[in-house]
Amino acid sequence: MIPPEFIDELLSRTDIVEIIESRVTLKKAGKDYTGLCPFHNEKSPSFSVSQDKQFYYCFGCQASGSALKFLMEFEHMDFIPAVESLAARAGMEVPRQDSGVPEEVHEQRRGIYDILEQTSVFYREQLRSHPQRDRAVSYLKARGLTGEIARDFGLGFAPPGWDNLDKALATSNFDRDLLIASGMLIVNEQEDRSYDRFRDRIMFPIRDLRGRTIAFGGRIIGDGKPKYLNSPETPVFHKGRELYGLYEARRRTPKLTSLVVVEGYMDVVALAQHGISYSVATLGTATTGDHMERLFRLVPRVVFCFDGDSPGRSAAWKALVTVLPFLEDGRSAAFLFLPDDEDPDSLIRKDGQDAFEKRLEEAQTLDEFLFTHLEADTDPASLEGKAAMSRQAMKLIHEIPESLFKRLIIKALAERTGLDVEELMSVAKPEPRSSRERPGWEPRPASAEEIDTAGNEALAGGPRVDHQIENAISMLLIQPELALQLSPDEIDRLREDSQAGLLSTLIEIIRETDNTSPVSLLVSYHGKPEFGYLKRLAEREHLLNVAQFSDEFSAIVRGRMARRDQQMRRRALAELLARPLSALSPEERARVREFHQKRP
Repeated sequence: MIPPEFIDELLSRTDIVEIIESRVTLKKAGKDYTGLCPFHNEKSPSFSVSQDKQFYYCFGCQASGSALKFLMEFEHMDFIPAVESLAARAGMEVPRQDSGVPEEVHEQRRGIYDILEQTSVFYREQLRSHPQRDRAVSYLKARGLTGEIARDFGLGFAPPGWDNLDKALATSNFDRDLLIASGMLIVNEQEDRSYDRFRDRIMFPIRDLRGRTIAFGGRIIGDGKPKYLNSPETPVFHKGRELYGLYEARRRTPKLTSLVVVEGYMDVVALAQHGISYSVATLGTATTGDHMERLFRLVPRVVFCFDGDSPGRSAAWKALVTVLPFLEDGRSAAFLFLPDDEDPDSLIRKDGQDAFEKRLEEAQTLDEFLFTHLEADTDPASLEGKAAMSRQAMKLIHEIPESLFKRLIIKALAERTGLDVEELMSVAKPEPRSSRERPGWEPRPASAEEIDTAGNEALAGGPRVDHQIENAISMLLIQPELALQLSPDEIDRLREDSQAGLLSTLIEIIRETDNTSPVSLLVSYHGKPEFGYLKRLAEREHLLNVAQFSDEFSAIVRGRMARRDQQMRRRALAELLARPLSALSPEERARVREFHQKRP
């Protein structure tokens, strides 16, 4: 966890013009700088960079933010790598707050990263110098791969034998324990010995977005099973989150506009060899929500490329179901099914890059695949078939966030079935789900009275936002960990306060997503009407220092609850006083009597 005050200091030492000017051509225009926006296509410059405010803004697409935000968006970097990049440039060391995780856990993770990098170097060296390297080299050449592509993807060779890696790297018990923890050695408890997990295989290092080796995939040379073998889950590797080739795709294609999801490591490398440098593969698992969240954070379009046989179409259908909750406006998914007996590797070698990219451009749209898949299981010509297909389709369509795309796909279904849009909207509509259950949960839109657009006046003539609530929001945006000090009961009570709706929503986001990054919390509202208001609150100067925020935040929230409780008691008493005594219970009469006795 990086202290927020360090982020402030880092940004104060960073010149946003220098950061952007090395990536975008800027021209001086008065006090500011202008240029063509790097986030959308334009012919005349609408992108402005303010050196005084250390902020950029595009009048065309409304992209905006600090130097840190620019680095995250332009370079497709996660928050921590972006901070580390700016810190290295500024000659600063990134400090860490205590995250509650024991130091020995951090130490083990650092050790695993180090031993995996050593393992990657070992496998690459075996591919160059091992006496049996010719079998591995011949296999790679037969697949049409060059030495350059093998180098870029860090391909290696795990020689035959049970203890090659063990002998080379386990020079101490500590190293052996790290090799076991990283999944590279397997322990045979009955024989009380360890042995190499990967033997006689082409090795594919799996890298995270920072380029660190976190796991391996191994493809057997010749016959044998399993054909592909992956590292197990470890403290640094979770199959359902990582994508093979994503790090390489970002390095080889600086401005990604789409990503292709294929089935295997070799497909990714072979496509890159022939110019398609923007493909990734899941790691022996079906596509997950974590995969989709990561992909759509980088690109607006994802193409799933699968075999055209039954298993391939089944995998594509699972991907379709997974992607639905992530299809906001501006995002799209398509499906390319390959001809029989072809895979991406063989097809691109046969047809070439241009023909393969044409197939990607003409890939089946999500709505086409959705409807044709459902129609295959029903009789679209009969009334019963149309009814069944509509019910199944709407059950899935309701998973799509409210958007123009959702309305268009419902309209397309209406044209296909002859039903009215209103009738379809009522079909298979799910019960409202809590934010805790909703996939891809996002902040709800704030009410008009929660959004500041001019001074502190709310939209549509609504009431002013409570000043103390604004202070609480401002402190929360600077130090999101404040949300963790409230109890569930306090959060429930805060949610009932109409003036605190935006505050309670921010608290829910932090607690539900474990998002304690000030910048990424603010970025989660980018493009929403609340963004400008929240940005101003995040930049508000406080008389208190950050160390005093905790007590002040608690005092504001709990003091507001106490006042609300008092108001509710007064309201309840006022209702009692307005009723005739004969209609009151003995307890209620006692309360009225007590009230009159206390009056002066």
